[in-house]
Amino acid sequence: MAAPSSRGRMLALAVLLVAAGCGPSGPTPVPIQGQVTFGDQPVTNGTIIFTPVDGTAGPSTGGNVTDGHYTVPSEKGPYAGGTYRVEVTALRKNGKTVPNMFDSTGRPAELSDQFLPETYNTKSILKVTLPPRSGRVRLDIPLATAGTAIELVPR
Repeated sequence: MAAPSSRGRMLALAVLLVAAGCGPSGPTPVPIQGQVTFGDQPVTNGTIIFTPVDGTAGPSTGGNVTDGHYTVPSEKGPYAGGTYRVEVTALRKNGKTVPNMFDSTGRPAELSDQFLPETYNTKSILKVTLPPRSGRVRLDIPLATAGTAIELVPR
């Protein structure tokens, strides 16, 4: 049987080990929002996707771009301090309809085209490293019509 002082030390060690396992661990997701423009015009209908790169853990995440704005809530947000490839798509109606298909109002369903250069989506050259802090991050994305590289600076 162990001496009382040994039992006390064992109990204290057990409490410390359990406490060390409590609390947040791993990366912290952060809410992110911003504006997306293409040639100084807001992207009215599109998507934004953040894909982890360069050793950043976690899944891809993103949301819709509506009237030039996007918001990804913290529960779906990318990780603070993580590096991400950013993909943006934008759709606009092309005036064509699908035969025998109708929208919710009964009108013929209209087709849309993705019009951004592939360097901003399927072959994206956009990359951002988020600040290593929790709290809301603002990331505006001013896309150039030429599909050239731009520096993304989170605030």
